[in-house]
Amino acid sequence: MKDNPAFKDFDLMMLPLATNCLVHKDEFIAADNFGCPIDKDTLDRFVNASHPFKISFIMGMYCTQGSMRIRLNLKEYLLQANDVLAVLPGYIGECLAFSEDCQIALLAYSGKNPFWNNNAANSIPVLNYITKNPLLHLQPEKAAEAMEIYRLVRKRMQDTGFRYTSEAIAGYMRVLASLFYQQASECIEQHAAQETESRHEVLFMKFMELAQEHYREERSITFYAGKMCLTPKYLSIAIRKASGRHAGEWIKDLVILEAKALLKSREYTVQQVCDLLNFANPSFFGKYFKAATGCSPRKYMLG
Repeated sequence: MKDNPAFKDFDLMMLPLATNCLVHKDEFIAADNFGCPIDKDTLDRFVNASHPFKISFIMGMYCTQGSMRIRLNLKEYLLQANDVLAVLPGYIGECLAFSEDCQIALLAYSGKNPFWNNNAANSIPVLNYITKNPLLHLQPEKAAEAMEIYRLVRKRMQDTGFRYTSEAIAGYMRVLASLFYQQASECIEQHAAQETESRHEVLFMKFMELAQEHYREERSITFYAGKMCLTPKYLSIAIRKASGRHAGEWIKDLVILEAKALLKSREYTVQQVCDLLNFANPSFFGKYFKAATGCSPRKYMLG
């Protein structure tokens, strides 16, 4: 795609310069449209552009109110209040729409070595997640903290007498990155939990299929775990997580339901029902049935 003329290169200094735009060393920009309505020129240049842009810098866009619709690498995203969109170099972007009350703050950096880079080992899965899921929704407390950091960054950039602006920006950006990493980590954990829950539900449904097929002969969780190539402990936990009940309870429900139907049909004796359901003897069947229903099989049949 590098040589595709349909994509216009979009470098840092092409960002729409507004009253609230600050630039540091031509490689770092902090800009927003707070209190400044989006002007027609900006709309024409970006929203109504007839071509997408190939972005050559790192950018984080934070929406404080309203909404903005953008397409990155052919996938659409809708930024709303407290949403952050991470844009990486090489992305193909198109700005599709702004709401009239849209307010956006952005930080962009075009240097080769991001000075807020986090080299921690646990940052790798977070970076992978953000690459695949560039839109993050910040919790209110994190959103407020992010805005405070943004204001501090702007304050350092506006202080022309301050000699360590780059160092200050680097420090603030590391803190800001840690907030996004934390949010992404929580999303990863939530996603993993949802996948686990989904896995449990799949196992439960498979267990119920097998139980309906074999409950007359088999009432041991070990049998079903073997059929599913799982340990009895793992299957028990999965069923409990998915249904809120133990595997044995589901098997017993199936057995008792069958026993009730057979007994009420009056076509079988208690002994025959006992044999059909693979109980060792009528005495054991009677105790099993009474524990579940509160009455003996014979009393239930005649009741």
